Amino acid sequence: MKIHYFNPGHETAVLNASPYYMAPTNVVAMQKELAFLPAWYGKGNDLVLVDDKTNEYYKWLAYNFPNLPKPITVDELKGYDSAKVALWGISPQSVHYFEELKREYATDITISEWKEDYSYLNSRQAARDCLTELIKQIPQLSDSIIPHFYTQLEDVSKAVDDSPYQLLAKAPYSSSGRGLLWLPVTGLTRTENQILHGIIKKQGSVSVEQVLDKQTDFAMEFMSDGKGNIEFVGYSFFQTNTKGGYESNYIGSQEDIESILSEKVSLSLINDVQEHLIKLLTEKYSSIYEGCIGVDMLIYRDDNEFKLQPCVEINMRYNMGYLAYYLSKNFVAANSKGKFYIDFNPKIGKTYINHLQMEKEYPLSLENNKVKCGYLPLVPITEESRYRAFILINKATT
Repeated sequence: MKIHYFNPGHETAVLNASPYYMAPTNVVAMQKELAFLPAWYGKGNDLVLVDDKTNEYYKWLAYNFPNLPKPITVDELKGYDSAKVALWGISPQSVHYFEELKREYATDITISEWKEDYSYLNSRQAARDCLTELIKQIPQLSDSIIPHFYTQLEDVSKAVDDSPYQLLAKAPYSSSGRGLLWLPVTGLTRTENQILHGIIKKQGSVSVEQVLDKQTDFAMEFMSDGKGNIEFVGYSFFQTNTKGGYESNYIGSQEDIESILSEKVSLSLINDVQEHLIKLLTEKYSSIYEGCIGVDMLIYRDDNEFKLQPCVEINMRYNMGYLAYYLSKNFVAANSKGKFYIDFNPKIGKTYINHLQMEKEYPLSLENNKVKCGYLPLVPITEESRYRAFILINKATT
């Protein structure tokens, strides 16, 4: 039995390295309001830690999705001494939080141990190193996509001046479209210099790479057992906005995703990447880390040819793509498809109004405890909610 715990903003907590790290207010709100999300990839006998489980939504879920993990609160931990805590992402802060709960509630739950190797494995440096190895082993991949890391602002400025292409800077500890900065081809302005200086000062370096003509975002999801084994779970297909920020995930079959990808690059190349990635992840992660690993990829156009960037970033944590995979597999009817969304509205009450409108506009239709079509919120939505996670499913095709 596992007790799942949703702690977004994981990479920043890893960078901070303090067990007493305090997440920004917006991250704390997201964590609280979306706390139940891991239920949708957990097993039926698992549990999910939430602040409050009195919402009528949970009773409705238990009736309509009886195999879904149940919510529990911290004062119930004592009853689950044999359970193992499954963190969304492992950080010194999240480990310390459960160690404190373990003492306070005199429970014998099993907690992941923080290891110093995790700092490197969570960084873009690890992704760059894996990408470099993949390019060495697979001739179809271009070495022009390998990022460069700089510790001096002057070197970044020179790289921009010398490059015939536009460059993109990334904070080494960031993900899901955060920490990105498009650098102007005409040279760095005061604004870019200030931002880059801040990244280098806080994180020690900055990653810089060529801007690609992106066509498709997708990822491969893996599971590490911590005992030397890596298993390929499946593909996730997702959409980002113009700034690279996460927007939504495709809900549908693996066959559909493979079909979409194969329109641009060969499945033999994708399978080759998968095989080599399993070897690399086995070598770097499998013996010291137990949990999900998501490897983001993209297909880009270069000289009227589609090419593959097979390792944009490595997420050493559970992620929305992994969640979307299990939603598709376990909770959506065959031949139905749609999207999984996370949205945010800063105005209190607006998220709840949107929720009520979508319930009316897209009525939920279930068959054998699976969604045939309609709108399904994945967490409780209240009048105070600002964050929302939901799926919107189209009617099944025959």
